[in-house]
Amino acid sequence: MKNVVVDTSVAMKWFFPESSFKKALELKNKHLKKEISICSRDLFLYEFTSAFKNYSSQKIEEKDFSIAISALMSLKIKFLPLKFQEIDGLFKLSRKLDISIYDGSFVLLAQSLKAPLYTSDRKLFIKAKNSIEIILI
Repeated sequence: MKNVVVDTSVAMKWFFPESSFKKALELKNKHLKKEISICSRDLFLYEFTSAFKNYSSQKIEEKDFSIAISALMSLKIKFLPLKFQEIDGLFKLSRKLDISIYDGSFVLLAQSLKAPLYTSDRKLFIKAKNSIEIILI
């Protein structure tokens, strides 16, 4: 099964239909059908929680987050931690591409897994498109 890396911007579309949310849902459905295996950094969980909280200003109730996080965890995404040995490379990569360490961690994971990175972050796409296979959705 082919690994793909997904950043938080894509997963948010699973819960908040925005532009290109259908492409994000297609990716999730391929994972559910075991056509692909979605991988991400464990940092994803912090970012997801933070992003969901920001959407909460739109009168989303706390129970909605509980439902969303349960649904997210039921997907059995492979959450991979940053290894100590990767920190130096992450720093260098993030400086080279002029991206945040957080974004760099997703790029580095895609590099190490030799997998495409799916993102909805146009700035990240532009900065990383010559370094990895990155797909903007």
